[in-house]
Amino acid sequence: MAEVRLVILPFLQAWDGSSLTVRLLLVPRGNPQDPLITTSPAPSPNPSFAASNFSFDIFITPADSLPAPGGTPLLNVPSPAVPTANPIFNACKAQLSIDPSLPPSKGRPAGVQVKKYLPKSYQSAVGYAPKPGGNVVTDCSYLCMLRSPPPSKFPKVLPTVDKIPWGKVIALLLRNHDLASAAGLIRSFPLPITDPSILKNGGFLYVLPNPTRSDGGSLVSTRGLKYYAARIPPLQIGDSPEPRPVFTPVQFPVSNTPPPPGVDYSTIFAEVENYSDGWAKAVHAYQPQQLSYLDETPNGTRPAKELGIRLGWDDEQVTDWLHRQLSDAPDVVGQDAPLGVGGYRVDGSIHGSNVWHSLCKARGPLPIEKTGPAILPDFEGELNVEVHPVQHDAQVTGEFWLPQYFCSWHGPSLVGLDRNLVSLGGGSTNLNPGGVVGVDPDISLTYGTTYDFRVRLVDNSFGGPAFTGNSVAPPIPGPSPVTTLTFKRWIRPMTPTWLNPPPISSPQNAPPPTLLQFKRPLLHYPAVACTGYYPNVITALHIDKALADTQQREPGLPDPHVDRLQINVMVQGLAQDPLTDTNSFSNVYVAYRAFPSNPADTLVVTISFTDINDVGTMQDLGGPLVLPTGRNVRLSCVAVCQESPSIFGADDVRFGPAKVINLRKQSSFETSLYVGGLPASKLSAVFCRPDPSNLAKPPLLGFSNQGDILNVSNPLVATLPDIGSRLAASFGMRNNQLTLRALPGRRVVIGCSAAIRHVLGPDGASITFSSQSDIALHWVVAVKLTLNRDWSWDALQYNGIVVSRDGSEVGRFSPSRNVSVDALTPSPGKAIDRSQTDLIFFDAIDPKPPPNNYPAVLSPIYTVSCAFQGTPAPTAEPPISLTLTLPITTPPAQIPSIVSAGIALSPFTPAADYSSTTTRTRRLWIEFESPPADPQDRFFARVLRNVPDPLLSSSSIELSETTEPQLAIDPEYTRLIVPGQSDDRAGLDAMQLLIPSTNSSVHFSLPLPAGMDASSPELFGFFTYEIRVGHYGIPTDPGASWSTSQGRYGRPLRCAGIQHPPPPLIPTVQRNGTSITVSAPFAVPVLNGVSTQLRPPRGQMWIMLYAQAAQLDNGLPVPVSSSATTATTPNPTVLRNQYRNILLQCVPAPFFSHDEKLPGPYSVAEADIPVKNVNVMLRALGLHEEAPLSILAVEMIPQTFHEVQHPLEENLGRARILRTSELVK
Repeated sequence: MAEVRLVILPFLQAWDGSSLTVRLLLVPRGNPQDPLITTSPAPSPNPSFAASNFSFDIFITPADSLPAPGGTPLLNVPSPAVPTANPIFNACKAQLSIDPSLPPSKGRPAGVQVKKYLPKSYQSAVGYAPKPGGNVVTDCSYLCMLRSPPPSKFPKVLPTVDKIPWGKVIALLLRNHDLASAAGLIRSFPLPITDPSILKNGGFLYVLPNPTRSDGGSLVSTRGLKYYAARIPPLQIGDSPEPRPVFTPVQFPVSNTPPPPGVDYSTIFAEVENYSDGWAKAVHAYQPQQLSYLDETPNGTRPAKELGIRLGWDDEQVTDWLHRQLSDAPDVVGQDAPLGVGGYRVDGSIHGSNVWHSLCKARGPLPIEKTGPAILPDFEGELNVEVHPVQHDAQVTGEFWLPQYFCSWHGPSLVGLDRNLVSLGGGSTNLNPGGVVGVDPDISLTYGTTYDFRVRLVDNSFGGPAFTGNSVAPPIPGPSPVTTLTFKRWIRPMTPTWLNPPPISSPQNAPPPTLLQFKRPLLHYPAVACTGYYPNVITALHIDKALADTQQREPGLPDPHVDRLQINVMVQGLAQDPLTDTNSFSNVYVAYRAFPSNPADTLVVTISFTDINDVGTMQDLGGPLVLPTGRNVRLSCVAVCQESPSIFGADDVRFGPAKVINLRKQSSFETSLYVGGLPASKLSAVFCRPDPSNLAKPPLLGFSNQGDILNVSNPLVATLPDIGSRLAASFGMRNNQLTLRALPGRRVVIGCSAAIRHVLGPDGASITFSSQSDIALHWVVAVKLTLNRDWSWDALQYNGIVVSRDGSEVGRFSPSRNVSVDALTPSPGKAIDRSQTDLIFFDAIDPKPPPNNYPAVLSPIYTVSCAFQGTPAPTAEPPISLTLTLPITTPPAQIPSIVSAGIALSPFTPAADYSSTTTRTRRLWIEFESPPADPQDRFFARVLRNVPDPLLSSSSIELSETTEPQLAIDPEYTRLIVPGQSDDRAGLDAMQLLIPSTNSSVHFSLPLPAGMDASSPELFGFFTYEIRVGHYGIPTDPGASWSTSQGRYGRPLRCAGIQHPPPPLIPTVQRNGTSITVSAPFAVPVLNGVSTQLRPPRGQMWIMLYAQAAQLDNGLPVPVSSSATTATTPNPTVLRNQYRNILLQCVPAPFFSHDEKLPGPYSVAEADIPVKNVNVMLRALGLHEEAPLSILAVEMIPQTFHEVQHPLEENLGRARILRTSELVK
């Protein structure tokens, strides 16, 4: 097959009703200055392409089938050689190193696809509905491709080729219409149409060199020519034809051979018909609104640079066209339909003006020659926007992708470099580099303006619809031939310029500035040009460039849209507070200060610091900017643009990034530091006993060292909270075992002394005690204060709150920059209070006395002082002093020891004539080995058990074993003490106080048990007593022995078999003329209130009858015989005035057998003494029968082994007396 030397491509341009304008694109292969025909025999002459005089035959074939060669030409058009062709090719050879040989044909790469992402603006413009298959996508595959990591190895960079083939030189010439035309590559001619029937239904047009009249005419016969046909759409011919552009988007092969099987041209026919007018059908526009210009979904970001308006058109069609140029699919390769679209031209118009402007204008010289005069005049016209697919990361295999949009317009021409951007960026300052450059359109891009855009297609011969400044409706309509977009500002303003920042070398404690100076932020190119504010914006930017270079920044001008400065006054809060930002700062108030009207002028903001308790009460009052002291203040200065919805795309665009200014000034006065309140709310102490399960096992007798009997099975003990819960409840806190933390809704900062082993939580709002032993049996003191400052206040030094006890420091602490979850969890119906902070400091006091000392009441004095930051320190109030009195919690260590016991009697009081006596009061006294060791202590006793006297009781009575009662005192597992609390005498009523003797320190009287008197029948029994030493106090200072109930009593002495004096015996006497009848009740022992007396009683009752006689010695002290006074007089001698009692008779009083009829449990003894016998005894003594008589009843204790006869006379002392009555007249 002969070598193809020439390719002819016809491109239709316009139809005026009678003539069809046609352009021919002639593409020579190889050296265009070599002879055109290389086959043998070669014609003579055989000129080169550059020197050939062509004569073209024009053929038009019907449209009902693909064009085929043959037929009669419609017209012959001569096209002589272009005189500038050879000079241009010579100039190319002079400037380029050209390889004259033809490069080998590589063919199409295997498996290549051209793909494109369809942006939402296109989908909206055409009403796109996803279709299966195809080369366009709407998912995230395009973004994923761009964001995927590069391959492990980039393709190897090919070495630089020194020489290029003529094909690439021809391609370079085809980049400019004037160059291509001057080189003879483009030939234009009109084609008159006289027969209307020719174009009525359209057809195909192709061109061949005349075999006889044209140079290269033999190329057809030698197959050295490759030519294609242009599709002619149906055109109107007649009296009033409608002129229209005619466009050739795709070329058709001219061949007698039918297409290969599977090759279908129907899609190409549809494309040719749709685009036969040369206008884009689906134009769409978009303005980036996010930082990533590829992102179409709002994500909170805004662009950092103005990219202008992004434009695209006919995305699906462009993708299909380019895919057919690269794909090696058989159905595509077999079509042999070259793409005729070589580029695009974009026109813009202000919406509603109907005046259009080309955005693709260019002008400039075409200096193709190396030396000598110019071959061509200066170029002035339009260039093209070209669309090309690329492979990701410079790969040589894989998919080709088209860009999301095809061009972006930010003001200058679309077909050249933005010379302003280059020069402002430090590029060449030569604004006229000597070549073709883009010409800025006569329309400016400004914010707030609505624009229309349309796109004209350009064929490979640079033909297409001509530019017209008015609105032209495309002959063939489309879904969106014109797109409309309002150009808005999506670029946020920059940070304001702070003119007077402190030097970097300033000391940390340097005084803060008293005023701040600001200028509007700079706005850079091209955004500043889009504001339309500056008339000579480029000149002004170049003036600023010198200063910008020294400051290492981009040139810019004050943003004219910024009209005010927003100052967010912030204070550093707590790290976990949700109201703070990532740097723990929270807003206090927002102030606005207007910039001067002249963008170049300076804004001055005056600052005033003030001492304040709660920043939540601050607000902007205008004038000086008021800032709080004692806090880390941050000014977030934001440039704010004017309120103009027509200019700004969204309201957040008006606000720029913040210029952060950190300031601090120490406070001058720190008064009212703490919230007032009662002392009880500021200081309290808790004494906790260990949990019952953790108490030591009791001693053998069942008593604890705390003085009470343990009973873990007691329901009260079983439901007792653990020690951590009890401690937390006392202080109004929550707990988890031994971890205490505050209740929700309040911020609490906890400190603790070294007296308690503990661990503080990282947020300072919780404390964990190491073990129960650290808090049990100790006074845990809590100093609770409420700091009357908001959470941002930090004027204290680190650990600046100093707590002292009795003048000695016990600990330090201070609020930290953390806050607990508890403080951020409000109570139901309440908001979080950030104006105050509760401070709790725990201390422990061991109540045990020092060695060789006795337990005593404690009165610790706590002092809370503060250490502030700053030099000099701020003026503050004096330290807070708090005191409270702690009762004794340590029981006495002494255990009582009894030496002896006895009965104490009241004085003996007889009647004047000694005829009767009064009942004497009798009490049991006890002698101890030693008195209480502590002067503030006393002896106490309590009854454990009472049983009847077995000698007086029936033997049938069974005594069951009973549990002795516990000491009836408050268990006091938790004791809370606050200031001002008085002695409550806790536990003092649980035992009876032994009455001390007035003349002996070891003798004490044991009072009767509670609820009993001298006549109680229980006194006929035996008592088991418990005797302890207890804290009681001294008369001059009763509160000195304030004690807790559990600390009241020491360890017990248990005494069994104690017997109080029995109840008095009261006899009854009746006398008649014949006898004297005396009756007296027997002792009635009881058990639990029930009589246990045996009937008849075991005991004996004796009645003694006395007669009174006057003494002859008138009452001188004389000895008294034992037979007369034994039962009544305890002393050996008695002084009696005038009278003596003389025993007349001692008779037994037997059990009265009829006393069953008597009510109650009483058994009575009764004796009858005949009067005549009494008279005989009186006369025998020389006394008158009418002498006064008295009786005395004596009850004897029952005899165990044998009965003693006459126990009150000759056998006196051989039997025990239970009780005697008073002398009854």
